[in-house]
Formats: sequence, C-alpha cells, structure tokens
Amino acid sequence: MRLCICTSLLTLLGLVHAQVWGLQMALGLTLNPPVDLLVVQQGHPEAWVKGARFEGRDLEPFPYYTLRLWYGEPVGWRLELELIHQKLYFVEAEAGGEILQQLHVTDGFNYLPLNLAYGLDTGALRLWPRLGLGAVVPHPETVVRGQAWGVDGDPLYYHLGGVGGQVALGVGWPGWAGAFVEGKLTLGLSRLQIAEGYIWGHFRTLHLNLGFGP
Repeated sequence: MRLCICTSLLTLLGLVHAQVWGLQMALGLTLNPPVDLLVVQQGHPEAWVKGARFEGRDLEPFPYYTLRLWYGEPVGWRLELELIHQKLYFVEAEAGGEILQQLHVTDGFNYLPLNLAYGLDTGALRLWPRLGLGAVVPHPETVVRGQAWGVDGDPLYYHLGGVGGQVALGVGWPGWAGAFVEGKLTLGLSRLQIAEGYIWGHFRTLHLNLGFGP
C-alpha cells in the first residue's frame, strides 16, 4: 500500500514538473457579419436596428491584438487565459440605424476567455485546436438619439458586457520562433452601455491572426 502511494505521488510530481508556462502574441484581421441590435433607452420605446454592419479597422492605432498565457504542455493539454482586443465601428444598417449617430468600441470589444487547448505535433507543423468561454468587457463611445456616453481612452468606461466564447485552430512552425497562424470564430452575447440605457446584440466575428510563441 505504501509503495502504491509513493509511486502515485512520484507520478503526480513528475506530471506537475512537466507542466510549463508559455505566452503567445498575435496581430490580426477581423470580419464582422451584420447583427441585429436591440436599443433600450429611458424615455424612448425599445427599438431594433436591423442588419447593423461594423468595421474592425484592425491595423489603425491601437491595433487589434491577442495575448494568450498558457500553462500545461507544448504538445498535449493546456489551459489558457486569453485577451482578444478587437474593435467595432458602426458603419450602417439595413433599418433603424438613424438613431445611432455614433457607436464605436475603440478601446476594445474585449474577450477574456479561459481556453482548453491541445497541442498536436505532426513533425514540421504543430496544431492547436481550442475552445474558450469567458467574459466580454467592452469600452463603447456612443451617441444615441443625440445623447453621448463614453470617452475614448478613459478606463472608467470599461464595463462587464456579457459572455463570449471562441472556437479556434492554430497552425504553427516551432522552428521559426514559434510562428503561427490562427483562425477563430468568436461569439458574444453583450450589452453596450449608452446614455440612459444599453444596446444588446449577438456579435459574431471571424479572425485571422499571425503571431509568435510556443
């Protein structure tokens, strides 16, 4: 019995020792399909903005980026804490868009998912399929029906917007400083704060990223 316990403890210590920390960083481009938005504002009836279209302007300062801190194994299972800093700029809508004079999320429509990933080594390439779920933390700057809310660059206007998740696949070249490309789909059920109310939407985004890290 004692031998079994000692063997189990040594095995557990070996597994813990095998775990390592790592960091991945990437820049990228986004594509946002149209979304229907529910506008709830005090003193006005609820209204729908149908087919709202957003641009990411991903390369404009401050650019789109992702940071991913992971713990586990380079090849095998690992847990990841990720920050996805994307931006949203309202462009137009199929109907109802006239009530939105400005709807920008320039300091980030930020996803903070906790991911479960698995590294697969195929020889020349390494694959990382991952699933993530977590919070959405936006920083909107809006003018709705002439009423403004939010100041670009002011951290006081970050707020918990809702929940979000991702499905992603990374393909890397370990021999090239850990260079990788990644495609992902993010889904966010989120509220954006406005003056005297909020805007609710089911946001969907496709991402294509280029980054570095093991």
